[in-house]
Amino acid sequence: MTTFNVFFENGNSFNDTNYNSYNPGTQEILSIMDDQEYEFQNKEHYNNFVKELEACKTHHEVKDLMYDIGTDYVDELEIHYTWLEVMFANYEFADYETVL
Repeated sequence: MTTFNVFFENGNSFNDTNYNSYNPGTQEILSIMDDQEYEFQNKEHYNNFVKELEACKTHHEVKDLMYDIGTDYVDELEIHYTWLEVMFANYEFADYETVL
């Protein structure tokens, strides 16, 4: 079982043992945020973020959610497209209206 170390603004951290149960898009987003050294406000903030991210069905929803985290994730990293590529590997071949 893989755990994911989550860091908080106050310097504390915890290991999320549920990381493997998240969908691949959520795991990828959390990994990128970790690479960018993002710190969540607290455990409740992290849990709410994961819950909202898990509920996303389109990259537009991910984009809106990530704007609340930081505009650079959307404007610079285009993280919502990364999520789309992970969740729908062949999205460029799919019916436009179905995926986008």
